[in-house]
Amino acid sequence: MSLSLLALLAGMFIVPVGLLWLGHRLRRRTAPSRGVFWGAVAGHTLGMLASVAAMHVPAVPWAGGDARTIIVHWGMLLGAILGGAIGWMMGARRGESTA
Repeated sequence: MSLSLLALLAGMFIVPVGLLWLGHRLRRRTAPSRGVFWGAVAGHTLGMLASVAAMHVPAVPWAGGDARTIIVHWGMLLGAILGGAIGWMMGARRGESTA
């Protein structure tokens, strides 16, 4: 099993389960934790849209490089990680300003 396949499976199954866990009692969590949740949801959704779009484009334009493999296999996982990191930074800033 290749690393790209593991990233695809993690993006398809592990990230949504993690988001379900993190979303439980979301209103009682801290501002950075809520930021991570909403950032990861947005990033995962955008990564999923990019993955599906790359899957539907014919393979001929992608023949010379690994861009399609990166987008399809890593899009959801990296989208959730990057979105969660941005959400954490935004939530931490928001938590400081309201305290």
